[in-house]
Amino acid sequence: MTEARITQIWKPDTGILDLESDSAALSASEIPGIKAVWTEQRARLKNTQQLADFSERLSREWAIETGVIENLYDIERGVTQTLIERGFQAELLSHGSTNRPRDYVLRLIRDQKDVLDGVFDFVKNDRVFSVSYIKELHAALLRSQDVTEGIDALGHLVDIPLIKGDWKRHPNSPVRDGVTFGYCPPEHVAAEMDRLVEIHTRHVAAGVSSDVQAAWLHHRFTQIHPFQDGNGRVARAITSLVLIKNGLFPLVVTRDDRAAYLEALEAADQGTLKPLIDLIAKLQITQFRKATSISEAILAADLSDILDELMTAADGYAATKLGSFRAVFDLAKQLQHDLNEKFESILQNITAALRKVTPIGKAYVKLSTKETEYWFRSQIIENARLHLKYFADMTEYSSWILIDMKWSRHARLVFAFHGIGKPFNGSLICAPFLEFRDTDDEGQIRSELVPVTEEGFVFFYNEAREKLLARFGPWRDNVLKVAIKELAQNL
Repeated sequence: MTEARITQIWKPDTGILDLESDSAALSASEIPGIKAVWTEQRARLKNTQQLADFSERLSREWAIETGVIENLYDIERGVTQTLIERGFQAELLSHGSTNRPRDYVLRLIRDQKDVLDGVFDFVKNDRVFSVSYIKELHAALLRSQDVTEGIDALGHLVDIPLIKGDWKRHPNSPVRDGVTFGYCPPEHVAAEMDRLVEIHTRHVAAGVSSDVQAAWLHHRFTQIHPFQDGNGRVARAITSLVLIKNGLFPLVVTRDDRAAYLEALEAADQGTLKPLIDLIAKLQITQFRKATSISEAILAADLSDILDELMTAADGYAATKLGSFRAVFDLAKQLQHDLNEKFESILQNITAALRKVTPIGKAYVKLSTKETEYWFRSQIIENARLHLKYFADMTEYSSWILIDMKWSRHARLVFAFHGIGKPFNGSLICAPFLEFRDTDDEGQIRSELVPVTEEGFVFFYNEAREKLLARFGPWRDNVLKVAIKELAQNL
């Protein structure tokens, strides 16, 4: 008989542990920039319908996805987007678009949205974070859920009545792939939850970075697993609370993020919190990119006099801040220098590969100048609008660096730098693309733009240079791998 394997997520000899590393070293360099820019943008857009609509869509997305990743229900992607855009209307959740009864799913996602709306109110009213509030969150999240699935003594799948708003009374140690995952036993939960709140309170008082606070709280809560069910949803709710309180976005973990999310939590189980911190920062960037579309929506609308005044005020505000914001231009030049060195280091290999196809194959690096910075404008807009989903602003800053490759075909790998959102807010994006230019039999040039990343690299005026370059390197290398693979398939 095979001996059961047990992995202790909660360590019986230590319980939950405080931060073991320097919190400043753990923090993600982009977080201060996201906070500063979003705080300023939110203040400028206060009381606009566009800001209200963005906040509502964000809450709906959080509500739907927090249940999807827990396998409470499935909802088709297209239907999910419709529910986010139009609201939780029963007629939008058609038969076959979800795997659970429609009314039950709608109750769950409405409960979950109510909880996030309540978190915003909690922050607005400056309530004190406490054990009783965590219990309150749990009861609200599970308001429409009466049972959870479990395994009885005979190994049968059964429905177990839920305890709402109180600690678990029996161990909840799930088994996956023959491994039992051990969380905090019921008799220690109350004491551990008191410690959790106490240590988090110390982090707040000590000024620990919000992303580090959030990651620590999320992971240590899941180590305890204090409730019979619903722990993941509560963890994302209290993590969102920390982020919102610090001027950031709630933690929206979608079905597409599930694998990276679980990997980051597993790394934290092994004592390494950094991957979870970096994932939180990455998801903040995702929401930041969506937030930049608010101003674009205002610009695209039939503006009333009030909105005209708003944009005039926003442009004036941006002008007064331009001095400090310009620091991001210098950071862009640092990233271009980094790319130039990287390009030069691989240029010989690229040229050798092209000359295997034709003796005239060649490749060279080119940087933009003031006279050529407008090149690729249409390609940049197409890449931003169709592939990377943001508003490209080239008013205050625009530059690029490329590898130009010629053989029997012609291709250019372009890394473009410009603003994200409007008015200029102290953030820039590096948005790469690969362009193939071929001449047909009639002498006409055909151009094809190929995306080489799912996310552009966003950076901010108040980032430290060293941390920025450390963050940029892995992203740059991943883009180059994708681009070179695409090039190899098109030789």
